[in-house]
Amino acid sequence: MNQTDTAVIIINPTSGRERAPRYLPLLQEVLSRRYAHVITKETGGAGDATAFAREAAEHRFNIVCMGGDGTINEVINGMMQVESSSVFAFIPFGTVNDLARALHIPRSPRGAIRMLETAEETRIDVGRVNGRYFINIVAAGLIPEAVSQVSIKEKTLFGSLAYFMKGIQALPRQKSYPFLIETEGGTAIRMNSPLMAAMLTDSAGSFRNLLPPEDRNKGVIKLALFRELDWLRLLRQGPLLLAGLQMGSDLLSVINVKKARISLTDGSELGTNVDGDRGPSFPLDIEILPDRLPVFVPLRRKNESLHAPYALKFIHDHFQRAIAERVAAIQTMADLHEPHKTFPGNETRKTIFDYMLESRKKDGN
Repeated sequence: MNQTDTAVIIINPTSGRERAPRYLPLLQEVLSRRYAHVITKETGGAGDATAFAREAAEHRFNIVCMGGDGTINEVINGMMQVESSSVFAFIPFGTVNDLARALHIPRSPRGAIRMLETAEETRIDVGRVNGRYFINIVAAGLIPEAVSQVSIKEKTLFGSLAYFMKGIQALPRQKSYPFLIETEGGTAIRMNSPLMAAMLTDSAGSFRNLLPPEDRNKGVIKLALFRELDWLRLLRQGPLLLAGLQMGSDLLSVINVKKARISLTDGSELGTNVDGDRGPSFPLDIEILPDRLPVFVPLRRKNESLHAPYALKFIHDHFQRAIAERVAAIQTMADLHEPHKTFPGNETRKTIFDYMLESRKKDGN
């Protein structure tokens, strides 16, 4: 286990609608109880987080990231460039925070900071695609392409709803791509799909439980290839997806790989989305690095499975928030021509934007 007496905070001051700096004093206070030295590095542009993380890892300092999925990905890429015992921790300030969801780390900044007072160390898998590291997902298809185009303004106004709305808007323009998956063992698999996702966790775009329970094992990359996303299938599977429940087998196929080359047999051009940001184009050389990254997670109690103390509250809060956000997103698209439509059960008349902004403010507390 890492025994360093120094922690380096890497903070993106624009993350979380510029809320990250407000929580910096609390984080410094909490870390000062565990470390003799606490160093703070503030990013000013792309690449800064990677450079800061690499330098800290070279000195075997532990690293705490304050930022969204993009900043976290930069920090991971810096850490992976060197052999180091540095332990990673993060305070989520992103729009979706998929890694926090997957590790059951509190998604409120204050909760995640307080967690570090008693956090324990574990190890998680890291993926690599065309020389770039990732910790959650590599996605390809028209919908991920559309999601990559979500603006900062849209993220600020709508949060994770912005991704949901972009994906729905792209649905009528989808097409299937002829994927060829060549595994390390020499197996070749051909499959047409409008959406491919190489996943390390079961959370993507704030949707949980995309993978069947038996396919959530560590040490492999889960290649999820979705079937044609027609409206009939969405009507059948949509309620499960919105509620964060398990999808049916008629929506996707899952292939486990440790190392593979993925290409398009028709030679067409297709880009990817890596941990929420634009990634490399096909062909892809993808592999898993098992248990590569030490990370701080909530302390588990004796004789309890990891994160069990948080399970009931997490299920309750996530279910309510997921339903409210997705219903609001669907209603937004359906009722744009009726901006003052009243929500069922409301005694006062609110605009859809009032409803969403209130939801965002609650999430930010």
